[in-house]
Amino acid sequence: MSGEPGSDTEIEHHLREALQHLSAARDADELRKTNAVALEEVENTVSTVLREYEQDE
Repeated sequence: MSGEPGSDTEIEHHLREALQHLSAARDADELRKTNAVALEEVENTVSTVLREYEQDE
């Protein structure tokens, strides 16, 4: 976990950043309803991966 490209910390950072962008877009009502449903599933999956990653540390 050295911060090198593709390292666990970089991947975790990008996943958290993606979640923040999704939340911001949803809060700003910038998503179409069908996209919002699909992105919510992606968000749930990413959140689950992050939780599992944190438990493994």
